[in-house]
Amino acid sequence: MVTQARLERIDRVVAGRLKGLAVVCENFANPHNAAAILRTCEALGILNVYIVEELVPFEPSRAITQGADKWLSIRRFRRAERAFPELRERGYRIYAAMPGRGALPVEELPVEEPLALVFGNEKGGVSEKALKFCDGTFRIPMWGFVESFNVSVAAAISLYISARRRRAFLGAEGDLSPEEREALRERYIELSR
Repeated sequence: MVTQARLERIDRVVAGRLKGLAVVCENFANPHNAAAILRTCEALGILNVYIVEELVPFEPSRAITQGADKWLSIRRFRRAERAFPELRERGYRIYAAMPGRGALPVEELPVEEPLALVFGNEKGGVSEKALKFCDGTFRIPMWGFVESFNVSVAAAISLYISARRRRAFLGAEGDLSPEEREALRERYIELSR
């Protein structure tokens, strides 16, 4: 049985879910990074996570996720050629985390429309193949001697900024339709039993 307090919490969580901000994790090698990003997504109310695991299987550490992944909508793909067209069909603009010239500061990403942020492998970054599907690149401005963040830290910073900006643009905590909220509420109730 699900308690009244649990139902109220489920309602709050569902009301804050964002479908208009998605994450793409490409070929993550470190299970801690993968898990940290899933946990960050859940905590920030980001519902949709796309996994591209062409070169490396996506195996997040259960000790780090602490079950956060069960509250997300995770789509797994063996080929980038399948993941990115699906995002495009769903109306997402796609931007890859890639420091360098021409990359937009994360604070300038277009949150007014559905937005997918792509994070690549810890050593190689976002692949050339994935970049071909992207509308552009973005960076997190830095002022120290270090020139990059760990991918899970970069994702957390970028997603926090983008989620806040998206919610400010919407003037609401979440962006699910009433039908989507009801379906997600039912799913969460079932998962809570």
